Amino acid sequence: MGYGAGACGGAALAAKHRDRLVINVQTDGDLNYAPGILWTAAHHRLPMLSIMHNNRAWHQELMFLQYMAGARGRGTDRAEIGTTLRDPFIDYTKMAAAYGMAGEGPIEDPRQLQAALRRGVDSVKRGEPYMIDVITQPR
Repeated sequence: MGYGAGACGGAALAAKHRDRLVINVQTDGDLNYAPGILWTAAHHRLPMLSIMHNNRAWHQELMFLQYMAGARGRGTDRAEIGTTLRDPFIDYTKMAAAYGMAGEGPIEDPRQLQAALRRGVDSVKRGEPYMIDVITQPR
């Protein structure tokens, strides 16, 4: 848990002097375990573009709880307790900004993604890591 962003930070450190960038497709729940990598990326100016796959839940766990509730003949009406990231929603762009990383979102309209990706890549090429928070479907 929490491996994705840190692993991409390590890859970005290796890519920094090779004139390459790293694309981090980051799941929302995973980042909540170790958000300090955002500061590390900003501080060391790592060439990392993080695209937040924000489905507002730990859906692997949610689906497991729904399955187990069905297997045991219980209702699934409480499966979201402790598995969803709602009320309030987490604004990952603001989280990134708090650690010194630029970004944008949350983006809900797919038509906005192309321009956001272009801005993100341009930022990373200037030596500034970037986050794009994209709201995705739960499954």
